[in-house]
Amino acid sequence: MEQKNTNDNANSNTAADSDTDIAIAYQNKDIVSKLFGDQMKGKPLSLFGLKTKLKVVDIRPTNIPIIQARELRMDNLFELEDGSVAILDYESEYKEANFTKYGRYLMDVIDRYLKEGKYPDIHMMVLYTADIEKAKTELSRTACRIQVEASYMTGLPSDAWLKEAQKGIADHTVTDEILMHLVLLPLTYKGEEKKQEAIRACVDLAKQLPNKEQETFALAGILTFTDKIINDETKRYIKEVLGMTQVGKMLMDEGRQEGLQEGLQKGQQKTAKKTAKNMLKRGDSIEDIAEVLELPTETIKAWEKEFFAVV
Repeated sequence: MEQKNTNDNANSNTAADSDTDIAIAYQNKDIVSKLFGDQMKGKPLSLFGLKTKLKVVDIRPTNIPIIQARELRMDNLFELEDGSVAILDYESEYKEANFTKYGRYLMDVIDRYLKEGKYPDIHMMVLYTADIEKAKTELSRTACRIQVEASYMTGLPSDAWLKEAQKGIADHTVTDEILMHLVLLPLTYKGEEKKQEAIRACVDLAKQLPNKEQETFALAGILTFTDKIINDETKRYIKEVLGMTQVGKMLMDEGRQEGLQEGLQKGQQKTAKKTAKNMLKRGDSIEDIAEVLELPTETIKAWEKEFFAVV
């Protein structure tokens, strides 16, 4: 009886670990955005319904560090064949406050490229789900103007797209256009219930793609473009599905690697802080400590206040 309990606990722990791995991978948008972005190279942005023929040539990181408790993250950041850059976000509701978010995206992208000595033109592109039929595309002030290039998912032939994907998969004739329709299909439905049904149907279809690159593109794309509309029940369903696919394994592997890297960085910072504290106690200057630890003097000053704060 005791052996059975041990085995049950081991099995329970294994299942819990597996579920946690998939949950972490699903929630790590940077991973799925990168997987999707890698598959977008060489493809035109017109696949999103945007009025441009420009093709993607490379992708860039989508996270924006800001002085808050969380990061701001774009959905996609593409480098295009004409040397310009496209920020691509999708929205399930329209708020004028979104322009503040877009402004932060733009300033971060400008800053990144200035540091590289580059000055690309920047497109701010937004896909709106079928719930939004029209949205304001410009915010203008004397000091600045934010212009959005919009694509609306409303009024699109959802059922025809679904049948087209089913036929293409059955006939092994899946084109880039069919793949993108499969990715965007959940956004073309109005209402919570229809969206969740569409997400599940599209994931099930993506699983049937015999071409593993196409499977990766479709699943990563669906994850990227449904994270703002998906409910917990559908998330649990997708976690089960991902565990049986190549993309699921890729997500879990990268998720574990990021976790290890984050742990390493935290360990290194803890060691550096301990060293800095000992050197400060010994009477070493802030400049010398910063040089030894290869850190900014501002960091050492902040740690000094933390170490020796009067309570």
